[in-house]
Amino acid sequence: MKRNLAMEIFAIVLLQTTTIYAVGTRPSFVSDDMIAKAASVVNACQTQTGVATADIESVRNGIWSEGRPLMCYMYCLWEQFGLVDDKRELSLNGMLTFFQRMPAYRAEVQRAISECKRIGKYFANGDNCQYAYTFNKCYAERSPRTYYLF
Repeated sequence: MKRNLAMEIFAIVLLQTTTIYAVGTRPSFVSDDMIAKAASVVNACQTQTGVATADIESVRNGIWSEGRPLMCYMYCLWEQFGLVDDKRELSLNGMLTFFQRMPAYRAEVQRAISECKRIGKYFANGDNCQYAYTFNKCYAERSPRTYYLF
């Protein structure tokens, strides 16, 4: 998968923008083609972590289980899309680049990302899965209209 496409899909994995946010709905700009291209990564991460599809769907509906498989699934997505830096932390450049094309959400996204990266690192205590989970949950709370997990 080309790096630019991977960055776009990753941004969608974590942050899917919609004008009117409704829990569990897929934003209109997320095409079936994008979902198909991301499916192999999603399937690989589900297999690797053992996360249940129901746990992923629950997050889409605002219910966050604290199971280790879900936490590690979120980190696996970061890894698979090449968004983990040398320190094994989330590199946010791809997400920010993606949202530069959506000016209506740019400031909100940048603020949420900045806050959540710091909070995620604070609560993770070196645990990458906890870091990914804490970041995702923080982001979903600060910008619910731009959050959606594959």
